Amino acid sequence: MSNGWHARKLNEVGEITMGTSSPGNTYNAVGEGMPLINGPVEFSVGSFGKTIRSKFTSAPNKLCKENDLILCVRGSTTGRMNIADFDACIGRGVAAIRAKEYQPWINWFIRYKRDDNYDLGTGSTFPNITSSSLANLAVLMPPLPEQRRIVGILDEAFVGIATAKANAEKNLQNARALFESGLDSAATGKLTLEW
Repeated sequence: MSNGWHARKLNEVGEITMGTSSPGNTYNAVGEGMPLINGPVEFSVGSFGKTIRSKFTSAPNKLCKENDLILCVRGSTTGRMNIADFDACIGRGVAAIRAKEYQPWINWFIRYKRDDNYDLGTGSTFPNITSSSLANLAVLMPPLPEQRRIVGILDEAFVGIATAKANAEKNLQNARALFESGLDSAATGKLTLEW
């Protein structure tokens, strides 16, 4: 590729840890042991949302680190992602991906390939991304300064989108409140309509 861009396999530019199941009798919701990330139940909103603590295990085996990308690899949620907000044990429904160089680039690239990631899943009724298919995922890697530049643009654009979405939601709430107050006024005979 031109301008220093290269296609590399994900396992060459990142460390991939596939989750496994801890024994069921080691799970709890009272904070004993290590936080457990099994899938979207522990995800917050958005691809770059931070994981939440809802389950724990006293027998952790496969681990992720804070800021790893957590990717769903099984079932209908295959391809969904979140960012680890803490060190945790990961269950078999997810994989942790840790960039060897610049995590935000890997996060954005995996987000960009979300539909392709779902298609990596084998099995028609219960998709499942294998460790080898994830390891062999082609990742475009520009030089590090270019990675940082592109991530900066994407971050800024998505902050703008989130702000616009929040403003639209606020405007919708205001419109509903205005409409409902108009209906209340009409019901009590205080609203005068002019045509």
